[in-house]
Amino acid sequence: MKNQDTKEYYTTIETSKLLGVSVRTVQLWVENGALEAWKTAGGHRRIVAKSVQDHIEGREPTDATPNNKKRVLVVEDNPTVAKFYQAAIDSWSQPIEVVTKQDGFEGLLDIGQSPPDLLISDIYMPGMDGLQMIRSLYKSQQLTSDKIIIISGLSSESIAERGGIPTDVAFFSKPVNVEELKSAIFDRLDMS
Repeated sequence: MKNQDTKEYYTTIETSKLLGVSVRTVQLWVENGALEAWKTAGGHRRIVAKSVQDHIEGREPTDATPNNKKRVLVVEDNPTVAKFYQAAIDSWSQPIEVVTKQDGFEGLLDIGQSPPDLLISDIYMPGMDGLQMIRSLYKSQQLTSDKIIIISGLSSESIAERGGIPTDVAFFSKPVNVEELKSAIFDRLDMS
């Protein structure tokens, strides 16, 4: 561990050896924000050395959302729109961690691993759409309607043909009014 003082970052394998946990645990800690990291262009995680050192010294967060951050999952197949939501939420300077997924199936997998405090979803997506995902969540009782926001460009007729939006789920038409969305997000996350 001589190099520990001179290294600025570690790979997931190096981090797992230093912390005595599996590589998958390191990946989950990175995804949950418990370890400070970034991804390379090739998709490899690089964990900040100071974050690893903090864990070694017992200063790691004890919950899945460090620093009491609220976890918001955005399920949107258009990467530009997903980035817009993320940038808008990040600009509010609140303790909110935004995770994005591209379809309902990826959303369900993410929720199964780490349930969000709030789900924001599009309806019309390839594979599993937003309404199918929500129905699945209701069946498994993983998320309640007051923790879901739907944003869609579909007409009310198209939404009705797909089975409609469940009661108590907040709905916004695209293009969304960012201030109204902010108010709904803060309300559902019990933030002021």
